[in-house]
Amino acid sequence: MSTPSFSLDIPVRFAETDAMGVVHHAAYIIWFEAARVAWMDAVGMPYREFAAGGHHFSVVGVRGEYRAPARFGDTVRVTANVRQLRSRQVSFDYVVTNAATGQTLMTGATDHICVDLEGRMARIPDEVMVRLQVGMMKLTAGRQ
Repeated sequence: MSTPSFSLDIPVRFAETDAMGVVHHAAYIIWFEAARVAWMDAVGMPYREFAAGGHHFSVVGVRGEYRAPARFGDTVRVTANVRQLRSRQVSFDYVVTNAATGQTLMTGATDHICVDLEGRMARIPDEVMVRLQVGMMKLTAGRQ
């Protein structure tokens, strides 16, 4: 995964598991969102501010490959990385690992378009784009 990435540790809750004690596949998508929001905080453009400015990133695509199960009591590490940032679109890649062992549990991606509060596609505001780009540079520099 290329930089700038941000990782978030999440303890697996019992409610996220199925009758076999394995994390339900839908939980991973929720974890993607948690990591994406944390990534935006890490680059200095909190999603709350973005939304308060009249925009959202609407999910238009989700992909994932499950490689190994997570179970109740595990802690997973979700690493989010921006793959592409364009005037109206942003795409993230994710790697979910077992935080204790490093084993890859899932890889995935989400694609988003910027929309206004009425749900119409919109350009990412210039000031938001600048904050994202500057924040990405700072996040990358902090890892070196």
